[in-house]
Parts: sequence; structure tokens; C-alpha cells
Amino acid sequence: MLGDLLTGIGHLIDPISILLLIAGIVLGLVIGILPGLGPPIAIAIALPFTFYMDIVPSLILLLAIYSAATYGGSISAIALGIPGTGSAMATVLDGNKMFKAGRGGEALGLSLTSSMIGGLFSAVALAILAPLLASIAVQFGPREYLAISIFGLLVVVRVAGDDLVKGIIAAAIGLFLTTWGIDPVNGTTRYLFGSYKLYEGMPFVPFLLGVFAVSEMFIQAEHNLRATKFDTESLRARLPSFPVLNRLKGLILRSSIIGTVIGVIPGEGAAVGAFFSYSEAKRRSKTPEKFGTGIPEGIVAPETANNATIGGALVPTLTLGVPGSPAAAVLLGAFLIQGLVPGPKLFSDRPDLMYAIFVSLFVINILMIFIGLVTIRFAAMIVAIPAQIVIPSVLILCFLGTYSVTGDLFGIQVMIMAGIFGYVFRKLGFPVAPLAIGFVLGEILETALRQSFVVSRGSVIDVFNSPIALTIYGILIASIIWEPVTKLLFKGKVKK
Repeated sequence: MLGDLLTGIGHLIDPISILLLIAGIVLGLVIGILPGLGPPIAIAIALPFTFYMDIVPSLILLLAIYSAATYGGSISAIALGIPGTGSAMATVLDGNKMFKAGRGGEALGLSLTSSMIGGLFSAVALAILAPLLASIAVQFGPREYLAISIFGLLVVVRVAGDDLVKGIIAAAIGLFLTTWGIDPVNGTTRYLFGSYKLYEGMPFVPFLLGVFAVSEMFIQAEHNLRATKFDTESLRARLPSFPVLNRLKGLILRSSIIGTVIGVIPGEGAAVGAFFSYSEAKRRSKTPEKFGTGIPEGIVAPETANNATIGGALVPTLTLGVPGSPAAAVLLGAFLIQGLVPGPKLFSDRPDLMYAIFVSLFVINILMIFIGLVTIRFAAMIVAIPAQIVIPSVLILCFLGTYSVTGDLFGIQVMIMAGIFGYVFRKLGFPVAPLAIGFVLGEILETALRQSFVVSRGSVIDVFNSPIALTIYGILIASIIWEPVTKLLFKGKVKK
């Protein structure tokens, strides 16, 4: 164990890794600040450029982007009242009020410090929980992986938004797209449409870039393309003093736990963690009426929780291969393009990689506070750049990234078509996240399903003949009925 830990640390002290770590934090901050973008798009844009990297440096870069983009949304939320990411929506309520009251530096300092503490807490939780879960999951066979894959599709229910039917349709389309190419079990070809380039299936990176980044740029192009103006003099972040942190320590600990737990639940994500933590802080406060008027607690609660969801979301992603959030689903692609399948075997086959992830997530959050102090003021000015420059720049990065991976125009064509498809899809009210999750989980689900039937010799009942699988299905059913049952009970109490 000690040897693997030292090897993991050795990966981090490599000059290239340090450079990528810093670059990832800066890039994540910039993309997180831009309204409409966020961690999934930030990771998707960077994903093609990791294709020729070693796995450890590429993951360090993507984890740095993930963490910094999650935090970066709070900067525009505080300075402009426009959340750069969904997870920063709760931060707007008090953060922008403090900024307008001339306390912008204090608000930015609270946000930065809270994000760091929440991230550190979840990094420690990840290092403790992931190996424990992996030690159980190492006993998994086809039946258990089938149960986990089906459980992973529960994410669709949680990220589908207001229209569950459209979310399920989106996930079904994602699953269907993974059946294109060569059959993983018997080697026959399916849905080639006369193109030999589809033998290996729908290209992973071009499709995700198109669906997430290109479609978002098309939507952004519809909006007003004028630059946003704001007071840049209030963008000097001031870190909170020790007495302030000591006064808020209970709130910080509670928000860290809430964020980590919600992150572990597939599909909940940073936005849910932030709002849940904010509402819990308000409920427990002796002066709840002050929330929304510009108080530190209104920034600390959501910002601690949203970064704490990162480590939590990585627990099911690394141990079971089930993405804990849309951003983690894209991150899962980094493993797949490197030929690695996240799961319990990864802990036994590449323990050095796991330790590198644990340590790097810890280091990223430490460095983020120093880099954030230096770059916040300059990074926030990105918002003032006209969209006429931002949109073409992002599209150029997508084109370059796709071509660097595929080396031909076919990948570019797939990306453009996926972008158009994603744009129409979103305009019709379909959520993109379930589509991506179905696309990521499809091959795993199909292989586990067909292997389960082979093992059970075609018996449907025997497919479920596993204590671990039955436990997973039980948890799945409980998680589905929990919310409606609690709502029903709550309404009953209210009526009384």
C-alpha cells in the first residue's frame, strides 16, 4: 500500500503533471465563469487533448478542470448575479447582494475558501469509501454488473428534469447508439449504414463534444451577443479570518457531509447538493429571514456543498463504473479512451492510479485557493469578452480536439451532426444528460445482460439469482419510491 501511495505521489511531482494541474485549474475557472457552460462541457472540450497523454496526467488535468469549473460558476454568480453553472444558482441569492453592497471581496473569499474545504472533505471521503466499496464489488459477476448498470440508469430519473418521459426517451436513444458497430459478444455487425468507419461504433469523443459543447454554442449564439459590464474593482478576493471560519465551522462541516452524501447518489449532482445545503442552513438558522439579504452563511452553505459533491460523485464512478453525475459520465470517457474500465478490478490492477487520483484531488483543492486569489480578477473579465469571440473560439477548440483524436474528417462530421442533433434535441425540451449517460452505460449494460443470460442458460429467474444483485435492486426500488412516499406522508401531516 505504501509503495503504491508513493508511486501515486511520484506521478504528481512530475513537472508535466504539475503544469497540467495548474492549467486545468485556470481553464476550469474560465469555463466555469462563462454562463451556460459548466463542468461537463469543460471536461468534454479538454477530453480530446488527453487522447495521446498517459492516463495519470490526463486524469490530473480533467480532475483539475472538474473541480475548478464547479467553483468558477460562483464568481459570475457573485459579480453579475448570473450563475456560471447550475451549482452556483443558490450562491446568487446572497452572493450578489453582498457584491452590490460593496462586500464583493468578502463574498469571493468566502466562496473560494468554502469550495476548497468542501473539496478537501470529499477527497478524504473518496479515499476512505472507494476502496471499501471496491473490496465488496470485486466479488461482482455478470448478474451483479447488470444490477449496477440498471441502477446507473436510475441517474436518468434524477437528471431528466420535469419531464421523465423525455428523459427516458433520451437515455433510450443513447443506449441505441451504443449498439452500432461490431457486436461485443458474437462479433456480428450492426447498424453500419454502409460505412466501414462505424465498425468500432459511434466515435465517443466527437459525439460527446457535439452533444454537449457544440449544441450549447448554437444555443448561446441565439442570445444577445453583447458583452456584459460590471465593476471590476470589487473582484479582489479577501479570505475570511480564522474567527469567521470558527463561527461557521458547524455549517461548513454539515454542508461538506451533505454535499458528499448527495454526490455519492447517482444523478443528484452539485446543484442539488448546493440547494439542499442552502435550505438546510436556512432551516437551522436562528435568523432565517436574513437569508437572501447578503449574509456569509448564504454563500458558505452552497459553495461548500457543491464542491463536496465532486469526491462523492467519483465514488460510484471509480468503484462501479456508474457515473455519479453528468460531469463524471464524461470523465468516465477518459478511462474508456485509455482502455481502462472503472470498477473494482481497477483498484487491484492499478492501485497506483487510484492513489494518484486521491492525492491529486487533495492537491487540486489546496492549489485552487492560491491560484484563485491570483486569477479571480482576471478570469472574471472573461465575462466581458463578447460572445462573438467566445463562441467561435470554443468551436475551434472542438474542431481541433476532434481531429486530433480521429485524424480524419469523419470525426468532424460526427461532431457537427451530434451538435445539430443536440441543438434540436434541447430545443424540443429533451435533456442532454440522460442521452450522454445512456451512451456511456450502453455497452456495459448490454454485455452484462447477455452474459447474465449465458450464465443462467436463458432462465430469466436465474438472472436475478444473486444476493448482491437482489440487494442492489432493493436499494433501487427504495430510492425510486422514497420521494413520492415521503411527499405523501408529509402532505398527510400537513392536512392534520
